[in-house]
Amino acid sequence: MSVQPIQYVELLLGSIGVILGVFFATFLLFNYRKQNRANLFLAIYLCAFSLRIGKSLFHNSFEIDATLRTFFLSTLLCVGPSIWLYTRYLLDPGTKPRTPTLIHYVVFFILAGSCWAIPNDGSWVFGIFYNILIIHMFGYIVYSLFWLKQQKDINSLYEGHKIKRWLYYFLGLNLLLVVMYFLISELIVTLYIGISFLFSTVIILLSFRAMKNPFLFRSALKKYKNSILDSSDSVRLMKKLKLMMEEEKPYLDPTLNLSQLSSKLGVSTKVLSQAINQVTTLNYSQYIAQYRVEEVKRLMIMAPYTKMTIAAIAYDCGFNSISTFNTAFKTFVGVTATEYRKSL
Repeated sequence: MSVQPIQYVELLLGSIGVILGVFFATFLLFNYRKQNRANLFLAIYLCAFSLRIGKSLFHNSFEIDATLRTFFLSTLLCVGPSIWLYTRYLLDPGTKPRTPTLIHYVVFFILAGSCWAIPNDGSWVFGIFYNILIIHMFGYIVYSLFWLKQQKDINSLYEGHKIKRWLYYFLGLNLLLVVMYFLISELIVTLYIGISFLFSTVIILLSFRAMKNPFLFRSALKKYKNSILDSSDSVRLMKKLKLMMEEEKPYLDPTLNLSQLSSKLGVSTKVLSQAINQVTTLNYSQYIAQYRVEEVKRLMIMAPYTKMTIAAIAYDCGFNSISTFNTAFKTFVGVTATEYRKSL
């Protein structure tokens, strides 16, 4: 039987996908303790994809036992839970899950352990199993997107906005994958697109995007030597601080300092400073400046302030130096305050 050129392309792309998937998964697993916990689930996700691609490539050239083929397919049941847990922990590293992590993988353990009883012959039983794989992934991805859309926590003001962009890209690409997977499996899409081709393309696109965002692979909650705070303590304190900043707006006081703010929270200056840096990677001054910048942006579009000078608005928002304001605005917004106002 002659081999079509597209099959050579699929073999090449599939091999690249497996290599990239295994490489990054191995890297994340070996550096687990130095990484954000979220990357453990990213590694599981990559391993599941790599096994699925490898099964397709190998089966194209060699006959694989039906039970083994079913087992390789069942690894896709690890994809959905891993996507959800990765999303959850990446955006909120200090989270304490309500349910044990392994509960999300129960369906995988059950069906993987029952592979011998699932006929891999195109029967209606196998069809149900195959649809469970797709629905399971689809459900977790949609739930993750819904959850992500609802999040307006402390991270959204800082590097978290970059994390959210990455997660929307990550989840959107996986959603497209699952939809295409369904359309191909149901023969709704008749154009030849091999499954390994499809899965490998996702891994390659994610790899290129991830390499442009190296901050994704460092610990979001850096440990201090002899720290008196663990990551969950820092996150709880920062949520309390965020609530105060939103309700009382102490940053509008130009004389506000770290000592005053820590007294309001009932903690020492060292603890507050450490929590701010651990969670946001900013220092105290940068943290306060960003709230003031957001307030300036909010006031710029309000009728009473449209004719006020930018300097006057900046002073009203707690800045006591125009040069400090200009630097902060350009840093956090990316353009000058004048350019930003003109764009409104």
